[in-house]
Amino acid sequence: MNNDPLISIIIPCFNAEKTLEKCLESVVQQSYTNLEIIIIDDGSTDETSLIYNKFQSNDERILVFKQQNSGVSKARNSGVKAATGDYICFVDSDDWAELNYCSELYSLLVGENADISIVEASYEDENGNVLCSKPISEEKIFDGNRALVLLLEDQEIQSHPWGKLFKADLLKNVHFPENLKCFEDYSTLFKIFNKAVKVVKSNEKLYHYIQREDSLSHNLSPETAYQFFLAIMEVFEFWRNSAKVGDRNKIIKNIVRKLLMVLKRITRNTKGDEMKSEKEEIRRAFNSFLKYSATDIGIEYYFYLRLYYYFPNLYARLTHK
Repeated sequence: MNNDPLISIIIPCFNAEKTLEKCLESVVQQSYTNLEIIIIDDGSTDETSLIYNKFQSNDERILVFKQQNSGVSKARNSGVKAATGDYICFVDSDDWAELNYCSELYSLLVGENADISIVEASYEDENGNVLCSKPISEEKIFDGNRALVLLLEDQEIQSHPWGKLFKADLLKNVHFPENLKCFEDYSTLFKIFNKAVKVVKSNEKLYHYIQREDSLSHNLSPETAYQFFLAIMEVFEFWRNSAKVGDRNKIIKNIVRKLLMVLKRITRNTKGDEMKSEKEEIRRAFNSFLKYSATDIGIEYYFYLRLYYYFPNLYARLTHK
């Protein structure tokens, strides 16, 4: 009998017929075997079900839940609700993991009596070519405050749910926002980290994140960019009301940089009256940042903030290239 604690792996999938087989092969062959593999089918219309049905017929650890197409947030929320494990881990259906992914995450967590463990990812294209390397930290053990600050700075710890193992209790009463079609993880992970007392991290690259040409985050349409704006502002409001401030300037610069990127994407890809209310909402949001000095957020960023807040039409002409 396996006495290891149960780990629930949650895999949301939607029309994943091209990628799900490799994903599931990497999951069912994990060296850590006491797994509950929860597949949430978010209304797939292709042959996704044929793939997971084949795996389920050979592996009793696989549980399948179906829902009408409602987005990855609801799929993850459904997975968390269905999970019975002591720990929760996420894998996306178009990614895959090394066979010691779960065992390393578990060893890290119990070895340091932590609440969250983290491993690094390899960022690759569909052919396995490495696209970029994220900053890594020589720090391995963090108290909860330090880990939360690094998450808000979005450098050594990134705001995606995969590549991490969570004590299941941390996800109680935390929900991925179902009103957002993308970037839902960015506005959720900080709520989970805010509950953690201790976090441990390894620089081993045990998760393979596949950047696809048709992904929402890769093709940031004006509508998708607006969704990112909503997530950014939720993070900002949390940080502004939190006692766990961290490096104020670094966090503010990171938030403002993201906001300006969103705004540039919207203004460059819309005409004057398109998304008018969304542009005005962003303009009003900039007022919250104008109380910070140019030194706080960087002279260039400060200039563009003021330009759009006071002269949005001029900003649009100058950046519409």
